[in-house]
Order: sequence, then structure tokens, then C-alpha cells
Amino acid sequence: MVRETVDEREMSGAMFHPNAKSNREQHLQAVQNIADQLFPFPTPDYPHFRTMVNEPEPQQKVFTNYGNELEPDIVVLQWPEKIPAMVAEVVTEDMLTDENATNVWAVEARLDGVKFFLYVPAGSAKAAKALLKKHKIKDVSLRTWRNITGLKTIDVSALR
Repeated sequence: MVRETVDEREMSGAMFHPNAKSNREQHLQAVQNIADQLFPFPTPDYPHFRTMVNEPEPQQKVFTNYGNELEPDIVVLQWPEKIPAMVAEVVTEDMLTDENATNVWAVEARLDGVKFFLYVPAGSAKAAKALLKKHKIKDVSLRTWRNITGLKTIDVSALR
């Protein structure tokens, strides 16, 4: 009987990291799945809401009091007034950066009267919480997501 011992430290360089194209595809699929499953507006209970998805092409921009133009991944509007009620950013691991935290999440979290959701990949909650704390971003509904292989569905978990 031959037994081979594998030292994981020797294998550390053998891991493949997703390339930009696969990250982009993963992001597009996650945005669409989250919008379809969690923001399916209008519904019989909420006929006055409409969901807009800004991926792959922008459908609905949000404007701040300071003249900033935002394109959140998902925008839920009160209809017909077109007033933003909820915005959501769906990120992949490569999007967990200081730049996104300060230039996107912090701005969207401060939108008056708008609920902000941040969806991060499962296993990335600790990194996301660290970024939110570092940049003093509050009023964020943090969630994790993961695709269910073989199905067009996504598993989302709320964090505290």
C-alpha cells in the first residue's frame, strides 16, 4: 500500500484565483438572482414599489443632494413618484476594497430615507465588517450570498 502525504503549504501556489471575466459573470448572475428573489416588486402587498437592476446596463440612477450620480446594482423605487426606497450593492471578493467602501457604500448608506443592503460572498463577512468599521459606515443591512450550483438560485443569509 502506497500512501502519499501532501503538504498543503507546498500546494498554496497551485490554487487558481478567479479571473476578471469570471468575477464579472459571477457578479451579473448574483445581482440578477438577488433582484429576482428578494426584490420582486411590484407584488400584491407592495404594488407601489418597482425594482430596477443596473447590471449589465444602467436602468435607474440615484442622485444625491451633492450632485453625485449613483448606479447601485439594485434600486427599488416608490412608484409613480420614482423616489428611491431601497438600494443594494452586490459584491464579489475582488470588490471588497477601501475605494468601494468610501466612494460607493458610504454614500449609499447615507441616502436619506433609503434602506441600504450590502450583499457579500459567503465567507467574506469578516472582511466586509472590517471595511464598514474602518470607514465608519453605519445603517447597512449586511447579507451574505452564494450561488447554488446547478440551480438558478441563490442562498442569502442576514448578518447582525
